[in-house]
Amino acid sequence: MEVNKQQLLEESKTFCMFPWVHMYVSPRGKVYPCCTTDTSSTLGDTHTESLKEIWNNDKMKQIRLDMLNGKQVDLCRLCYKMEETTPHTWRKFSNDKFEKYFDETVVKTKDDGSVDDFKLRFIDVRFSNICNFACRTCGAECSSMWAAENRQKGFNDYIVLHADDHKGNLLNEVLSQVQYADTIYFAGGEPLITEEHYVILENLIKQNLTHIKLRYNTNTSTISFKSFDLIDLWKHFKNIEVQCSIDHYGERAEYIRHGTKWGDIENNIKLFRQQPNITVGISTVLSVFNYNTITDFYRYMLDKQLMNYKDDNLYLTLTSDPKHFCSKNLPWYIKNAGHHDINSFCNYLDYKQLKDFLIEARTFTDSENYWDLYKEKLFLAIYKIDKTRGQDFEKTFPELASMLNG
Repeated sequence: MEVNKQQLLEESKTFCMFPWVHMYVSPRGKVYPCCTTDTSSTLGDTHTESLKEIWNNDKMKQIRLDMLNGKQVDLCRLCYKMEETTPHTWRKFSNDKFEKYFDETVVKTKDDGSVDDFKLRFIDVRFSNICNFACRTCGAECSSMWAAENRQKGFNDYIVLHADDHKGNLLNEVLSQVQYADTIYFAGGEPLITEEHYVILENLIKQNLTHIKLRYNTNTSTISFKSFDLIDLWKHFKNIEVQCSIDHYGERAEYIRHGTKWGDIENNIKLFRQQPNITVGISTVLSVFNYNTITDFYRYMLDKQLMNYKDDNLYLTLTSDPKHFCSKNLPWYIKNAGHHDINSFCNYLDYKQLKDFLIEARTFTDSENYWDLYKEKLFLAIYKIDKTRGQDFEKTFPELASMLNG
């Protein structure tokens, strides 16, 4: 197929490399173009289809054709929406990271949108929702602890979800693809307590595929699993990026990401930073819980050397779902206090990436006002979860307590 490489990679508002190098598998076995896709529709299901079958099904072929023709893909609308306030989206990431595979994939796209070579350059398969945390902005889809809480409340949820069909077909298919991988992304659930993660690492070591980049999003709570010592396994690999999912420090971290023991998190980050083959980043979800103290959080992380001014792999996710936990769902006076702190902090901050993220967070938070629409849902969610977990929002976030009077 004749394509304009420069136009697609640099000018197009719809083109994304992912449909040519990647598919995302959720803990339920649902397959999507990537992990930020709208989940109202799927490409397929690993319980009934192989990844190879899904690779060139009608939905996947149409996505490729739409992107090549400049049409917005409905499943990708969350990325398009995010690009209204930030350039840091998965679409931009995919084009920057996987441009090198353009000629061997996009150029060889057939007129019907199919691509003959099935080679996953970016592997992101969430084999299960097993997790030892129940984070406020997460849910049962990605946390077995959340699912267990739901069961206690009378919901008929499966506690543990498995993307595999219990015959190992999905794992075997992934193992057959690792030889082509540029990057393998481990997330969850919590990947560091997921059996398949360690099977894949041992397989990579056995096949001498230790040049492949390992990329993690982890709650940073553990460095061992069963008989496996994570640091010993990681020593075999040349390039590891560990994104530590942390939204605050101390008791606020323990509230937002239930299951956190803050002292363990600090110790593990320091241990990761001591390894010469590991780069450590901090991946933070912006929400009503941390927006107006986000500068306190980053100041603490920098002062304690848990972050570094030279780090270039910082992430601040401007999440919109669930809407009642989105930072847009704050009353105006709390938003203004947060704006003021961000402005003051950025005035002296010599850390361009962090400064850019904070300015984007301010713009995002101020772009819409959800308060009148979702404040009641916020109050109810805080009350219900506090009661279940024995937590106290007002005690943990005294600067936010006034908004509960709404």
